[in-house]
Amino acid sequence: TNHNHLSNNLYPLSINMSQKNSIRIPPYHYIHVLDRNSNVTRLEIGPQTFIRQDHEKIMTGADAPVAMIVLPPRHYCEIADPIVKDKDGNPTFDQYGAININHGEVEIRFHEDYTEPFPIYPGESLRSKPSPLLVVKENQALKIEASRNFKKGDKEVVAGDEWLFKGPATYYPRIEERVVTIVES
Repeated sequence: TNHNHLSNNLYPLSINMSQKNSIRIPPYHYIHVLDRNSNVTRLEIGPQTFIRQDHEKIMTGADAPVAMIVLPPRHYCEIADPIVKDKDGNPTFDQYGAININHGEVEIRFHEDYTEPFPIYPGESLRSKPSPLLVVKENQALKIEASRNFKKGDKEVVAGDEWLFKGPATYYPRIEERVVTIVES
């Protein structure tokens, strides 16, 4: 019998196959998953096998789960639009279950506070890759300028103020400060 008259489209797939239905997330890796029903993106951390539901879309890590950020000793990185944390350091959520974000802010994360690898939460972005802390040698100083008003101990610092950070020492950057130049003496 001749079955050439049957087309291959007799059994159309009703499932959107543009994304895998399951992803193996290894340890210290993560993906971002958008729930299309609630329009909230959540974080899924490995190790696990994530099974995608029909109403979910993998926003970050669809091709391959993303490796968490690792800060070696004496390193830091900058996170743009960081999450809002409670007093215990856990993320806070709004009434819809979305993670609260400090929009327009930048957070500097140091190895001392993040000894374990950490993920980038939905809404956050890595502004600068992990970088070594700047070591100021003897007979050197950093000329620092305040980029916004802040309190440094008991002293009120105003945007535009300048001062010297003298070596030998390790400089820990602050969001409120900008290194203008290195001064040799």
